Amino acid sequence: MKLIEDLARSAGAAIGSSRPVAETLKYVPINRYVGMSGQKFTGNLYIACGISGAGQHLKGIKDATTIVAINTNANAPIFKNADYGIVGDVMEILPLLSKALDTGEKKPAPPMKKMKRPFIKKEAPSYMRHVCNGCGYEYDQMLGDPENDIAPGTPFEKLPEEWICPECGEAKDQFIETLD
Repeated sequence: MKLIEDLARSAGAAIGSSRPVAETLKYVPINRYVGMSGQKFTGNLYIACGISGAGQHLKGIKDATTIVAINTNANAPIFKNADYGIVGDVMEILPLLSKALDTGEKKPAPPMKKMKRPFIKKEAPSYMRHVCNGCGYEYDQMLGDPENDIAPGTPFEKLPEEWICPECGEAKDQFIETLD
């Protein structure tokens, strides 16, 4: 928590969390968790530290102007919703971010001006996408699943039958095809 507190102080930010961090671990008060049934984040910069990107949490940050995600899992769903992604350990990255954002003594902040989120049209892939029914993980054939020896460029149909979702362990037949 100290690393998070240092980053918040350096960035002039408040601390929120996912529901499990507030409810189970009790690192922050329950009224500080962000998600579908928690707080909605509508600020300009949201830094997600170790957040995997469960659907309920993503609902709470959909109005953030800029989302920066830090996670050790390059396939974490949070990265699909982030403007910037850092694959790595928060224990290494947070001290570097804190140092980079530290501008010395803090002054009172001016009133917040909500920035508009830029709309960048993404080109749809030319192949069908496959989404896990269990957790929402999306298999991207361009990335493959290197942790399970699935090479980039491997179409979903060519995955071994015993392949399972790297996020929740659902079987391959529990994935659904989608166009968008």
